[in-house]
Order: sequence, then C-alpha cells, then structure tokens
Amino acid sequence: MQFNSIIKACVLGAAIVSTTGAAVAQELRKVSMSLAGQSMIASIPRFAKEMGLFEKRGIDINFVTMDSASASVAGLIAGSVPYAFSGTTELIVSQSRGRDVVAIANTYGGLGGTLVLSKAAADKLKVSANAPLNERLKALNGLIIASPSATSAYTVSFKGAAAAAGADVKFTYMAIPSMPAALESGAVQGYVASAPFWVFPLTSGKGVLWVSGPKGELPPELRPKSNSVLLTMRDTIKANPEVTKSVAGVFADFAEAVDRRPADVKAAIAKVFPNVDSKTMDVLFETEAAAWKAKPLTAADIVHEIAYAKTGGVNLPAQVDKLAPASLIWP
Repeated sequence: MQFNSIIKACVLGAAIVSTTGAAVAQELRKVSMSLAGQSMIASIPRFAKEMGLFEKRGIDINFVTMDSASASVAGLIAGSVPYAFSGTTELIVSQSRGRDVVAIANTYGGLGGTLVLSKAAADKLKVSANAPLNERLKALNGLIIASPSATSAYTVSFKGAAAAAGADVKFTYMAIPSMPAALESGAVQGYVASAPFWVFPLTSGKGVLWVSGPKGELPPELRPKSNSVLLTMRDTIKANPEVTKSVAGVFADFAEAVDRRPADVKAAIAKVFPNVDSKTMDVLFETEAAAWKAKPLTAADIVHEIAYAKTGGVNLPAQVDKLAPASLIWP
C-alpha cells in the first residue's frame, strides 16, 4: 500500500511539473519583428534568440527579414509588424512625415558600414589604401558604389564624406548579401556593408578595405550615434507597455552578455553565420563588440542625428525642424 502511494505521488508530481511547463510555454507572448537585412548588425535579434534572451523575457519571437532599413520601417508603418529594426535616419524621416514612430532601444553604437573596393578598381587608382582619408575619398570620384538604400546610414555617411572631399560618387542600391557578387562581376566598383559581408572580398583576395566605419575613420559629424535602433509605433507602446518593455529589455541583456559572456555570444553568432570560420569570427567580434554595447539614445543624440542626416544630403521633409527630439525616443 505504501509503495502504491509513493507511485501515485510521483505520478502526481510529474503531472504538476508537466502542467507548470505547459503554463510557462503558454505565457510566452508571440511577437513579430522585421529585420533590416541579413548582416550581423541586422542579426543582433537572431543572436539574442539563439541565446534564449527573448524566451527569458517571456517573448516568442518571429522574424520577418526585409532588404533594407527603409523596407523594415515601411512594414512597421503599414502595420505588418509591431516592432522593426531600422536606422535613426528612417526614424527621423518617418516622424517628419507625421508617422508616430518611436525608438525603444539603441542596438548598435556608431557607424557599422565599411567601404570595400574591388582589387581591380583599387589598382587603377593612384592612391594607396593606406593614404590619408581625404585622398582615399577623393579617389572615389566617378565610381559606382553600392549601398543598402538612399536613407541608409552608410549612404548618408559616405556620400557626405565623399562630397566634402570633392568626389562625386554614383551610389546604387541593393540588398547587402548581393553586394559581393556585384563587386566580383564588375557591376559596381565598391560597396558599403556591415559585418560579415565586407570581409568576404578581402579573404578571397578580390577586394581592398578602403574606409572603415566601425574603426571611426570618418569624422564625428559624418558618423551616426546609432547605426541600428528598435522601433515601434507609439500606439503599440500604449496598447502593450509591458510587452514593449520586455522586447526592449532583450537588447540590454544582449549588451550585458557581450561584456560578461563573449563565448556564448560567439557561439550564437556561429549558429546564425555557420560559414564564418573561427579566425574571421574573432576579427569580426573584436571590430563589432564595442558597438553592440550601445548606450540608450538621448535627445542630444537625436539632435546630432538630424544634423548628421542633413550633412549627408538626405532629402528630409520640411517638418524635421519642428520635431521635438525627445519625442523620438522611449521611455
């Protein structure tokens, strides 16, 4: 009789554990988020998911991958997703057009784009890749350079820098994963991309690193305070404040993990980018890690971003000068 009681107790205990597990699973909130491409910067949410950071915050995340930051924020405004990875330029343009888009997390500090030229194009220039920045920028005159979109921080920074150096660069726009093939075919002479895509032509011997954004080679006025932000609509915050807080909190957790658990972060990156070998991974992690520990945006940062967009030649709506910088960020 005592043995049977023990068995019943064990079965009951197992049932309780099973029910509790099911309850925890049911508590996860299903949330969709658009990503601005397939670069490492755009893949920060994927890294966080691999590390279980969304689940830890009670979120069952679903990603929708777009070709660019502008496409990502367009999906947000259209109501296709409640949260979107994009850039501060897209945030400013959207707000200037009367769209109540708000940044809830800064996910990448500084400029993440690196300009790579084809070796064939670089060999024709009478300038070394180690020459002073202004000489390298002047040498870009007349070249066709690929960038993700007209409002991308990469376009804003490098277009502004080239113009300041007296170079007229012909920018063309395409998805970042398509850029290495376009460079190899000769369709473009160079491209601006984030990790890991800028490194591929270098490792194959077909490209030359011309200007590095992550290393801060461009002057401060031509670099954004943030290359990537998590956006939502203000109505979404009002309707789901706790969910929004949880989603934003994931990226604070990720930034902390970069500092305290770099091996776990590298393991997550390796799952998302299995073709990146360990040596290249170490190089990319060293380049990107500081930017992944981005600080929350301030109103002063938004003032800088507006001036930065203007300097870069972005065609901003006239209403931009009436924006209250603090209204673009939450909380």
